[in-house]
Amino acid sequence: MWSQAVTGRKSFLKEGTAVMAVSTAVIIEAGIGALTLGFAEAGFKVIEAFEKDKKAVNIYRHNVNGKISEYSLSKLPLEEIPDADVIVINLGNIPSFKRNLREIPKEYLLAEENLRRALEILKHKNPAVFCFVMNRNAHRTSGWSEFVRELSDLCYRIIWQVADSRKMTGFPVTEAKVYIIGCRLPDCTFRFPEPKVSEKEIPFWELISKDVEEGWYYDIGKNKIEESSRKDGFLCWKRDRYTEQSYVGWNQIKMPMVRIDGRVRKLTHREVARLKGFPESFDIDISNKACSYRLLVYEPNVQVTRLIAENLNDILTPSPFQKMQMLNSQKFEQVFLRYLRHKNGTIEASVSTIWRSECSYRYKDTAVYFELKFYSSDFSMKQNIYKACEKLAKKGVNEDCIILVLANDVPDEVKMECKKDYGIFLWDVKNLLWLFEEYAMIKNEFIALLNYTTDMIEPVKPDPYIFETPEIKQDSQALAGDEAKPQMDNSHKSEKVQEELGLKEKLQRIKPGKEQSRQYEEVCIEILRYVLADYLMLWQIQEKTDNGMYRFDLCCKIKNMVDHDFFNTIRQYINTKYIVFEFKNYSEKITQKEIYTTEKYLYEKALRKAAIIISRKGADDNALAAARGSLREIGKLILCLSDKDLLKLLDMKDKNERPVGDFFEAMLDDLLIHLEK
Repeated sequence: MWSQAVTGRKSFLKEGTAVMAVSTAVIIEAGIGALTLGFAEAGFKVIEAFEKDKKAVNIYRHNVNGKISEYSLSKLPLEEIPDADVIVINLGNIPSFKRNLREIPKEYLLAEENLRRALEILKHKNPAVFCFVMNRNAHRTSGWSEFVRELSDLCYRIIWQVADSRKMTGFPVTEAKVYIIGCRLPDCTFRFPEPKVSEKEIPFWELISKDVEEGWYYDIGKNKIEESSRKDGFLCWKRDRYTEQSYVGWNQIKMPMVRIDGRVRKLTHREVARLKGFPESFDIDISNKACSYRLLVYEPNVQVTRLIAENLNDILTPSPFQKMQMLNSQKFEQVFLRYLRHKNGTIEASVSTIWRSECSYRYKDTAVYFELKFYSSDFSMKQNIYKACEKLAKKGVNEDCIILVLANDVPDEVKMECKKDYGIFLWDVKNLLWLFEEYAMIKNEFIALLNYTTDMIEPVKPDPYIFETPEIKQDSQALAGDEAKPQMDNSHKSEKVQEELGLKEKLQRIKPGKEQSRQYEEVCIEILRYVLADYLMLWQIQEKTDNGMYRFDLCCKIKNMVDHDFFNTIRQYINTKYIVFEFKNYSEKITQKEIYTTEKYLYEKALRKAAIIISRKGADDNALAAARGSLREIGKLILCLSDKDLLKLLDMKDKNERPVGDFFEAMLDDLLIHLEK
């Protein structure tokens, strides 16, 4: 069981808004900023970095925008680590994996401690992706396989590679780091970047300065230099002396040298930074030159990190399908948790990331572990359910029962197999409709998420039913037996009325004018989602159109299998699958200007030829004439509603005597009957 709630990417500013595209990262053992710069250049937002060395922290703060805190990996409290898509840890200070030594040196004990701590962080934070950077020979040591196995046991797909800086960037260096990527996203497609063609190496003269004047760089021990030519090039420390090398090799103590026009000197700190991929603007404090050199050499290559981070960002940046899946999944979570709170139980802990939602819940003496799934279609759903149950069964959950909650229709035989083979109970859409019948607003919020109509779905009592049995209405229409549909008692009716009165009051309390236009839009959307949940889906609030010039407020899609005359007519004869909504918080009636503006958003080839404009007092005569003209001349349907119409819709939903769609059917009939030549 978890100790606190965990969230992944900050996907929603508030309910109903679009998914943010910016991926986030946390950097641990950040050094002077190479990992942070690499991820930032790849488009990540680095929320926070952690580094123990005070000199490194000072250089980092001088060059990198963002928060950094002074903690080592081993001392970093778990609760101090913010939520992010990717957790990046530099494990380059670990010399190698050692086992079965009689006397284990202190540095290896620290290495073991850091490895254990890295695993603890993953278990606690559950990031969608992690990235570990290690020394180039880490994979050749005896403990490597065991470490990778432990990472895999955390349900990550593990991919690793020795990243050669020269092959990937063209820098003339012989450095490499092991990058380990762990991904728990569904169908993870991460691949390491292809090596750049090595013949496109960056020319020597582009990296080396000819006007170095500071004498310290020329203070060298010439008796330790072995020269076989007088050509310009690098000299690097090998064993006990400097020898000519085609590429720079790093040594923590002995700085590489360069020979230019026959004169030998040490590489400057600026040149070392260039070879490490740092930007020219990166400022290095060289008051302690030996220390600053070691800090630079310890860093991974910025540009190698950037290339890998770009590929990570690709798998974290959702496709349109994934955006919709994420949006629906998080809305489904909100609705279900709202229901649990209504039942007066306690949500003891929860995990909510962009890809999964789980919670531990206690109702009186019963402890339940819920996992929520929202599949966009039935394609491969059966196999996905079995995979989810298999993972849940391996978790070792301590609660009394585990329930997989799905916003889909699941065959009874699949439920029985999951219960028999894995000990997992399934609640599906039939069970949720039964449960949510107690709370009208929750039920309609749930139905609004679905891409199909629920008219033909018969609610069924879930197994197990963990709550107190709702009061069943005892009359001639009530159904007998355990599977009877719950009827709302007086308290629930009262709550329903209060919720709907709340919508009416919200609407009526908003003052006309620009200052409260956003509040008016939000309340109108809330009302529409409540009254039209049976007919429409998506409920996509628009920020702006692609070119940024025009902005409509809301776009909804007509659900599959909706069978109502109004929606059938506009689908078949208006040729629309989507309906645009606009909200005008004007003190006066809207004019023909608003009709013509809305008309611009409607396109036949985009299956978007219908719009509904909602305003405080409706439309004036000229606006209505313009709407009729739009329909008559170019076949675009624009309906105009007022606050009074919204209140009527709420009453129709409350009384449930006629379908809400009849209201729009009557408007369309009136429009078509009175359409002029």
